[in-house]
Amino acid sequence: MPARVRRFAPRDTDAVVALWETCFPDDPARNEPRGVIQRKLARDPDLFWVATDGDAVVGALLGGYDGYRGWLYHLAVDPGRRREGIARMLVERAVAELEILGCVKVNLQVRRSNEAVLAVYDAVGFEEFDAFNLGRVIGE
Repeated sequence: MPARVRRFAPRDTDAVVALWETCFPDDPARNEPRGVIQRKLARDPDLFWVATDGDAVVGALLGGYDGYRGWLYHLAVDPGRRREGIARMLVERAVAELEILGCVKVNLQVRRSNEAVLAVYDAVGFEEFDAFNLGRVIGE
């Protein structure tokens, strides 16, 4: 059965936590999956999608929109299900829904150490912009 994309539901929490722990084993403590999910659901739960195959969650993606730019975060696909188009389905769903909200540009960040994912985003139409990425961690 091919995977399908739908909005995250609370029943997906354990599966998404397990997926992110598998796909992002070196994430900093501030990206602890249950905390990320809790904050996302409190802020804008409609911009959180999962890819499912039957009852199994095989992918997940967070989106954000500030009224000017859209953002994609934490794209993850079960390692055993990669190269099936699941990442593409998740990204295309997110971009389509962001466009409906009036978004005209979608950004994302990729760690330099994650070169493999660059090809995934290239395949779905993202390109590198000449810009610096600045950030500030709060509360650590």
